[in-house]
Amino acid sequence: MIRRTLDAVREMIAPQAEEKALRLDFPDVSQELCAVADEDRTRQILLNLLADALKFTGAGGLIALEAIGIAGEVRIPMRDTGIGISAAKLEQIFEPFVQAERALRPSDQGVGLGLAISRQLARAMGGNLRVKSELGAGSTFTLILPRCPL
Repeated sequence: MIRRTLDAVREMIAPQAEEKALRLDFPDVSQELCAVADEDRTRQILLNLLADALKFTGAGGLIALEAIGIAGEVRIPMRDTGIGISAAKLEQIFEPFVQAERALRPSDQGVGLGLAISRQLARAMGGNLRVKSELGAGSTFTLILPRCPL
């Protein structure tokens, strides 16, 4: 399920990334890596994260997405080399209608619901959504989901 989901989101965002001259790094994921999660909701979360990465990463930048099985979890970190988020805004960005920084193009500015909804969806599936970021250096959002029993 994880590999299929990552392949689907890569295919969906590749044209936009190419249009913006962004590099995509999506290493192959083991076919056996499995999360106890709704595939549609997982795809929705990843597309929300990737849409933000596309908005906040300039030409020549990088968007990387991988999946790692660690103990009872599947961790899916999505890293970009975008504008980053200030420390003061890091936890606030998961609140509805809060936006971290200005988009690179005014037409890309949203309403601030994507991250709030994404975290709620992750938690509803028994997981979480976390962020690490540095202003001017990019962000890493990590979707954590329960791993299928081995």
